[in-house]
Amino acid sequence: MYESYWGLSRPPFPAGPDPGGFVACHPHQAALLKLRYTVESSLGVAALTGDIGSGKTTVVGRLADELGEPFGPFVHVVFPRLSPRQLIAWLAVELGADESMVERSEMGLDLVLRVLRDRLIDWTTRQRHPVLVIDEAHLLGNSTILELLMLLLNFRDEAGIDFTLLLVGHSSLSALLTRVPQLADRLALVAHLPSLGADETGRYIVGRLETAGCSKVPFEPDALAAIHTLTGGVPRAIGRLCDLSLLVGYADGLGTIQAEDVQNVALELPRTALKRVS
Repeated sequence: MYESYWGLSRPPFPAGPDPGGFVACHPHQAALLKLRYTVESSLGVAALTGDIGSGKTTVVGRLADELGEPFGPFVHVVFPRLSPRQLIAWLAVELGADESMVERSEMGLDLVLRVLRDRLIDWTTRQRHPVLVIDEAHLLGNSTILELLMLLLNFRDEAGIDFTLLLVGHSSLSALLTRVPQLADRLALVAHLPSLGADETGRYIVGRLETAGCSKVPFEPDALAAIHTLTGGVPRAIGRLCDLSLLVGYADGLGTIQAEDVQNVALELPRTALKRVS
């Protein structure tokens, strides 16, 4: 609605993940490089953690875009609260298994695991390196599934099988992994996304605007500082506050957006949308 008013070619702060608008602020770029290193060096398994709204899904989406041709298929599971059999069947189908076959009730977990292993072998013989991403992994309260993921990593010890497993979740994921020490011990690294600092918040906002075609940043320096204070440097909260500020600025015919304008807009957002994004 406000894009043409501010000289934008598209919304700079969409509600969902936007890998195309990825801004290489230090925490996100560092996490991305660590995940790329894990995949490209065939290290097996890594974790990406961060609080709600820190940008984990955006980093994962950017990783999928940046990986070269040999790395794939890129399988992204975003609803981990499946039974062990359902999770393995989902992965197998995403890797090319016959869906009607793995969904047969008489096919137990052991047989579905064999199907998944065969699919991994097939991709490896094609000189491809599958990447399996388990998102919201902190919700894996079932230790059986964590042990099952450890079993998947054992496939990598078989000759001719290679893939990467990435566990993505809330900061509490690190503590959850201690339930299966063998799995935690196999982690090549844990990349953590902290909140952005004041300078990084400003760079993030300017970067998002520039990727949307903005040639003149509408936020005054004091407005950028206010946004950081109000959001605590959480990217999702930053996006919500900036988006509404741009809308109100357009509606009010403002030439630029100042700290007072941002503070007034913040009063219109639920408390959970700022600092403690839910």
